Amino acid sequence: MSNSPDLTALEVWIEECIAHLRDTDEFEVNRVHEEEFLLLYGLVARVMGYSDAYLRLSSAGLVAEAVVLARAAIEHAVTLQWVFTVDGGVSRFQSAIANDRINHFKNLAAWLDTDELAQQVVALKPPPPGKQLPKFMNMLRDVDQNEFLEMSYHILSQHVHVTHAAVTAFLERGTEGLHIRHTQQYGYHYQSTYIVAVACMLARWVVAKLTSNAGLLKRLDEVSNRLVIPMTLIDGLEPEKKRPGL
Repeated sequence: MSNSPDLTALEVWIEECIAHLRDTDEFEVNRVHEEEFLLLYGLVARVMGYSDAYLRLSSAGLVAEAVVLARAAIEHAVTLQWVFTVDGGVSRFQSAIANDRINHFKNLAAWLDTDELAQQVVALKPPPPGKQLPKFMNMLRDVDQNEFLEMSYHILSQHVHVTHAAVTAFLERGTEGLHIRHTQQYGYHYQSTYIVAVACMLARWVVAKLTSNAGLLKRLDEVSNRLVIPMTLIDGLEPEKKRPGL
């Protein structure tokens, strides 16, 4: 990345985003956006929570383990952006979470093997009709203009799934052959921190739009230019897919 900000600047930005959500007692939300805000707030909160944990693990020297949280943060942020910016995205999210809730409690009833919970599952309100969310990679490709996020997501996934990294991260070559390394090293601390900073920006932009906060949008625009971080992924969408009014 040309003109890249330093690692400290990215971490300061991430901390600012975490503090903003943590320290805001009330959000002023227009009545027309109240239900939507409540629906999407949890995604924003998860982005900030994962980002907070990422910084804590990184500062403790557990950068490779923190990468798992970077991947979770960007997955939630991209999903949030897709739901908010795509025409019909909110209703598809409503349908998806309603179906997911029912499936979760069905599995929970089977796991706990309780008839009482199984009966309560039957009594749950049926989900609304209509399409659910597409698969995550389809959402990502809808909004990812230069495939940067998709590439980043796949690289971060090396430390989430069982891949070659599970072997090579714990081996090093010495003068007498291979040696076991007791802690895994991760050589892309800056890049993963940049992705977390992007996730925070994408989530905070949705908050700014839902609360019609002109001051916050101005702040995000300034940071976006200074840290070379996109405020939103809406420009990656095909025009016919964009939510009206954005």
